[in-house]
Amino acid sequence: MHELSITSYLVDAVASRARELGATRVLAINLVVGERSGIVDDSLRFYFEMLAPGTLVEGAELNVARTSLRFHCAACERDYQPSGLDFLCPGCGTVGEVVDDGSDLLIESLEIET
Repeated sequence: MHELSITSYLVDAVASRARELGATRVLAINLVVGERSGIVDDSLRFYFEMLAPGTLVEGAELNVARTSLRFHCAACERDYQPSGLDFLCPGCGTVGEVVDDGSDLLIESLEIET
């Protein structure tokens, strides 16, 4: 249910920024969302459709790019994504360092009409 508050902030923040840029409407919102953020795409879209009418983001396309948990192994200089709870490097079997924890929530860009 936290998608409601996240989407409310998203609509307000994007509409505010679009007004600052002199936009007449927002065509697309491009998000980066980590797989470990706990955000459900369908819920995000549901609340977006509920909150967008009457704002500059009404009718905008909501694009969601997912990011994953990623590690880097210093021993063999390999980047990898762990499988399940197995955090060992598939190349050499050591545990790498977290490069991206997969908890992102970022408004990457907006497409607007002026």
